[in-house]
Amino acid sequence: MDAIECILSRKSVREFSNKEISEQDLKTVLTAGMSGPSALNMRPFEFIVTRNKEQLEKIYTENGIYYAPIQQANVGIIVCGDSDKAYLAKDGYWLIDSSIAAQNIILAANALGIGSVWLGAYPEKQKCLSLQKILSLSSHVIPVAVIALGYPLDDKREIRDLYEEEKIHRDTW
Repeated sequence: MDAIECILSRKSVREFSNKEISEQDLKTVLTAGMSGPSALNMRPFEFIVTRNKEQLEKIYTENGIYYAPIQQANVGIIVCGDSDKAYLAKDGYWLIDSSIAAQNIILAANALGIGSVWLGAYPEKQKCLSLQKILSLSSHVIPVAVIALGYPLDDKREIRDLYEEEKIHRDTW
């Protein structure tokens, strides 16, 4: 699958099979997450990887219905930003850098035939506090997203054209 096909066929997957994700594929996905650009190459992202079903269930229970896909996931990756390691932390570069890492994880998963869905954490204070408690995070390590990974029950892929000309402004607004 080429890069454009991977981007255009990506979709949020919320139902997963029981098929295990190999450690090699997981490493590939995490390597992709670490391979995006970051401000001054500070790389303030950190990842918590869990296959622990009790922990995945607790993440769901503490964060509500929108987190339901994490219950079926083979792997949960919690993408965090370490504000102490970021360039100009007060300006939020840790969030941008961590979001790029999360997007790369999702695209790499799609390229490998692994489904994923981004479950938001930041800027929802209660979700961040819940995840910090469950995962024993320091206060300067902020959960940006929980990514549920697994092989999709329905593996129908299609290229979607989401281009909207009215969103393009040339030279000025």
